[in-house]
Amino acid sequence: SRSPQKTPGSPRRSGAAARSCCRRGRECAMTTRTPAVPDDFPHLLAWYGRVPTFEHARVRAKDFHCRDHVFHMRQLVDARYYLHWHYSDADSYGPGAYFQAAEDWLRCRRIRGLDANDRPHALQEWFVDRYRAKGAAKPVWEFREPPAGIGKHEQL
Repeated sequence: SRSPQKTPGSPRRSGAAARSCCRRGRECAMTTRTPAVPDDFPHLLAWYGRVPTFEHARVRAKDFHCRDHVFHMRQLVDARYYLHWHYSDADSYGPGAYFQAAEDWLRCRRIRGLDANDRPHALQEWFVDRYRAKGAAKPVWEFREPPAGIGKHEQL
């Protein structure tokens, strides 16, 4: 196979970045820019210390599913994952993990059965129950303001 041509003064790159840059015959820099927008991440507000709105569950009602929870239960049962967990985190695969995975799946199925307008509120309650300790103190630092969304999950 032919190796990609190297432009003078540039470090040698490998993989897709090298192929796409060399194909065009010009210098390219690696970048972290992405076409993703804040609306692409349902839990983005959680990264800023807030409870997500979960509006996507109302607007895209037919896309709501519980496959992630089924996959988590399969992970618990599958021995290939157990071998990795055995050394990484012994508390994550005990009997409590099996019960929590089943409860999460059942709760997801109950939420899926709700009307599309009721789902965002139910998902917010679930999020608070799961990730916020009862009576927890406020964080000691101030979170930055999240970036503005573009309205991707608004009803037209």
